[in-house]
Amino acid sequence: MHNVIVIGDANVDIIVPYPRFLNEERTLVDYPNPELQGGGTSANTAVALSKLGVGTSFIGTVGNDQYGKYIRQDFEQSGVGISDLIVAPELNTVGVFAFIDETGERYLWGWPRVDQSFKVLDRDKIPFEKIRSADWVHSSGMCLVYDTSARSTIIEIFKEAYEAGVPTSFDLNLRVDNGVLDPEYEKAVREIIKYTRYLLGSGTDEFTYLGTERDWRKNAKSFVSADRTVIVRNGKDGSYGFSLKETKEVPAFRVTVEDTVGAGDVYNAGFIAACLEGKTLEQCLVMGNAVSGYTVTKKGARNSPNREELDMFMQKHMTE
Repeated sequence: MHNVIVIGDANVDIIVPYPRFLNEERTLVDYPNPELQGGGTSANTAVALSKLGVGTSFIGTVGNDQYGKYIRQDFEQSGVGISDLIVAPELNTVGVFAFIDETGERYLWGWPRVDQSFKVLDRDKIPFEKIRSADWVHSSGMCLVYDTSARSTIIEIFKEAYEAGVPTSFDLNLRVDNGVLDPEYEKAVREIIKYTRYLLGSGTDEFTYLGTERDWRKNAKSFVSADRTVIVRNGKDGSYGFSLKETKEVPAFRVTVEDTVGAGDVYNAGFIAACLEGKTLEQCLVMGNAVSGYTVTKKGARNSPNREELDMFMQKHMTE
């Protein structure tokens, strides 16, 4: 079994669908029940990988609070290894309210706002020997947004993995403020990209702001190198793969969207799993699209498919 290490943020998602009016007079209202699920950009990828049968462990920090205990239980039930998960009683595990509108789009807001555990990652508690011997290392830009120990430690982890020849993947998850990236934040992102073999992100929402052009294709291609492939996820418009050898474009699966929480995170899992199986770039894009397409038909990122469900989904939709 493969040994994938995912590093970064773990939290809980409180999924709150908008009320829906049941008549034109707007007198009858449906109040869907909120749901509590495990969340976090990195944690979503870890769980989705495990459900696909990929041996996965997680490194990150949670509090010893109700949400932190929920996360540990969620990981264990999903088969994600937590022997190196750090529990810090003085910190708060974040709960992210995901408000879902009538089209399935989500609007996120996290709480508590202070002493957040995902921002902290003690370098002295990282098992670097495991990093150097892993089959793959993945993380998300969420933990690089703030100038904290998580930012510096994850960059160091990627450097160690990269120099040891371990495949690394990084999901940008850019946080853009009025069309501008904070200079120190952008510097950190560009630093970790140096040690990234597979760079993933949204074209319109992320690569548009990471480069000298306002054309996301040009910016994305500017990060391609002899040992770096760039993957662009564009939701309903499908995904793109850019390498020095080839450019591939794969359409999204046509599905009815329930919500898009974690759609990019689970895409990463499908892509990584396909890479580990030795599939072509185009096949990896298809599998990423399929995992994401399956998941958005349900509520929350934790409803990503297992391998049997994924195979059935792909068989059905690729023959339609």
